[in-house]
Amino acid sequence: MSERGTHIVIEGIDGTGKTELAARMVPPLLDRGHSVSSFREPTDRFLRSQAARLLDVDSLGAALCFTVDRALQRPELEAALDQGDVVIQDRSFYSTLAYQYPGLPLESWRELERIERAIALEPDLVLYLDAPVDVAITRLKGTGPREADEDEPYLTKVKFKFEQMFQQPQWVRINATGNADRTLEQAMNAVMASGL
Repeated sequence: MSERGTHIVIEGIDGTGKTELAARMVPPLLDRGHSVSSFREPTDRFLRSQAARLLDVDSLGAALCFTVDRALQRPELEAALDQGDVVIQDRSFYSTLAYQYPGLPLESWRELERIERAIALEPDLVLYLDAPVDVAITRLKGTGPREADEDEPYLTKVKFKFEQMFQQPQWVRINATGNADRTLEQAMNAVMASGL
């Protein structure tokens, strides 16, 4: 029976480089002798499309699409951890909580948090990519059509919620204002400091 793996989640607002970092972390982890599994939320295309459709009209409905996707993905994630993998996950339930925060009354948000924590797997380490909203939006402008949740007022509220959820030592702040190499260096330093 192998030792249980380590669950690392990469979080932050859009435009901070989460997906690129998730991919770039794999080779150095493999070089250090780890087996690695990668996950990205959401995984189910239908649920992702339904969430996008509902985002402007029903924040809770959109959040529950992500939640169902997360529940369906959990057995595969658990299996990877059980076989001793380092699991790198691009987004988690923290994104759902942060991104639905602007559109939900406080009571509904708290109920969503209760549901998420009951269903989702709590990560061992959260790498929080931190960059000012205006920097993130400038980066997003070069990536194609903008989504409704990529404007400055909305992302400012999302960032506020991420900051509220930030809790050391589980969360590590990564300065994501520099280039991708600098972000990777900080992330790997945090991973090694965690004992990997």
